[in-house]
Amino acid sequence: MPSSPPEKYFTNNNRLLSIFKREYLLVILCIICSLLFFFELGSRTFETHDVPRYAEMARDMLHSGDWLVTKYQGHIYLSKPPMLMWLIAFFSSFTDHITPLTARLPNALAGIAGVLITYYFARKFFSRRIAFLSAIILAISQKYFWHGREARTDMLFTVFVTLSFYFFYLGYRQKKWFYSIFYFALVLAVLTKGPLGIIFVLSVIIVYLALQKNLSAIKTMKWEWGVAIFALTIGIWGSIFCLKVGIKPIMSTVKSELFTRINDPISHAEPFYYYFVSVWADYAPWTLFIPFACIYTYKKWREGNPHHTFLFCWIVVIFIFLFISKAKSSRYMLPIFPALSILIANLISDVFENTILQPKWLAKVTRWIIFATAIIAAITLVGMPHYLIKNIWIGTFISIVTILMLIKLYRYFFERKKILKAALAFIIIITTAGWLVYIHQLTVQSNRDSFGPGLVKTVNEESMDWKNYIICGYQLDRDIWNIINLNLNTCVPRLTDQSELRQFLNSVDAKPICIIEKVVFDKIKENILDDSLKTIDIKSRKHPLVVLTKK
Repeated sequence: MPSSPPEKYFTNNNRLLSIFKREYLLVILCIICSLLFFFELGSRTFETHDVPRYAEMARDMLHSGDWLVTKYQGHIYLSKPPMLMWLIAFFSSFTDHITPLTARLPNALAGIAGVLITYYFARKFFSRRIAFLSAIILAISQKYFWHGREARTDMLFTVFVTLSFYFFYLGYRQKKWFYSIFYFALVLAVLTKGPLGIIFVLSVIIVYLALQKNLSAIKTMKWEWGVAIFALTIGIWGSIFCLKVGIKPIMSTVKSELFTRINDPISHAEPFYYYFVSVWADYAPWTLFIPFACIYTYKKWREGNPHHTFLFCWIVVIFIFLFISKAKSSRYMLPIFPALSILIANLISDVFENTILQPKWLAKVTRWIIFATAIIAAITLVGMPHYLIKNIWIGTFISIVTILMLIKLYRYFFERKKILKAALAFIIIITTAGWLVYIHQLTVQSNRDSFGPGLVKTVNEESMDWKNYIICGYQLDRDIWNIINLNLNTCVPRLTDQSELRQFLNSVDAKPICIIEKVVFDKIKENILDDSLKTIDIKSRKHPLVVLTKK
């Protein structure tokens, strides 16, 4: 007879099963986050507004070997510290090639990290259910989800700021050694977006301690650890950087990026009410909860709840700073979202448990918002087949079946008095599915409109004819130039006038391959073309190109 499995096998299985039962909410959260942030992450091309600039700087860093001084199109770039570029270059170093995946991977990982930090923050100081709700609310909020799939500094900055707040609060409430991680997270925030990280974090901490009437706690924050950590990281890096670049350009950049943005910004100047308008789209589908979460939090603050007071300070202090600054952008609000998600999760959890006593109408309004948001999600679900399926009859049939299923589900949960929780779960599932469908549609459109694959194929075919070849670009727009460099994994020199172009095309030492935008080529072709040259069109809806080379 075959031998039975050893007892240790069953013990390990039982242990894993018990862990899964205990942490099933965390498992569900990780699955949803993996879908949201990794689904078709590298499928969209470089031809988007989010990728080319930072990816191009990482490409230069990777190829030049100079990881200390960031350069953009041959010039020293001081507007942002190098953390994002370091991460992109690091992930790309395994293949020695910047790809759309490696360019977006740092922020995708940061997006998941931010969700998990929010989860553990809420779990530590509230409850497991509030932790799950707050993490899910954050993950599927529109702006957070979107910036977890972009190559900008804002998501990394948000995660490091959130990490700073988390470990400060642990140090303040529990053990002082958590302050060491607090300072390290603060260093990462500074290396991502400059002194703004220190301003945000320390301002919130001071206001919170003042409200707690415990400003003396500042003395116990182990500042010697902070000085040591900053000296070993920012101090060493900054000193070498200053020796290479000079102190005057750095101080000028700090002034323009920090103080000028507040008073007289060159870009992103918006009216004072900008954030009150943009947040309705940025925090979808949870936007309707915001005013009532503010009322709920104010009530908790007045009751003296320290955890809600800290989250309240986190949101209000940063928002006031952003509000008074004349330079405004919707992505600047991201550092507020983790705290806002925890507060909304607290509101919803208290509604489930019927623990909101004053004001009495707050629980009723919150229930109606959940139902209203679920109805909007249901309408989206019913209308989705018409959007995705070209055949109108098939789309109509699927929509009718969907309506019948929704009615059946509603009756099932209504009879069991679980309709409120079911509505919330429905919002989460449909929003997650909707974002994935949206990303897929963007990927399809991006690949259809891209010139990258066609350009790479053409250059490879042309360069195979001759052993030596030289690639140049003629009067390329800066953004187009970035995309070409990233696709070809090189830095294509730019020609500025027709005399340089003629000289290049008449080169006898190597085969000339010149890349020109279609609209520019149409203006100069009569002056340039002759019998020795041939043209190859690279089709693209937004940026059609022409490759000009020898026959």
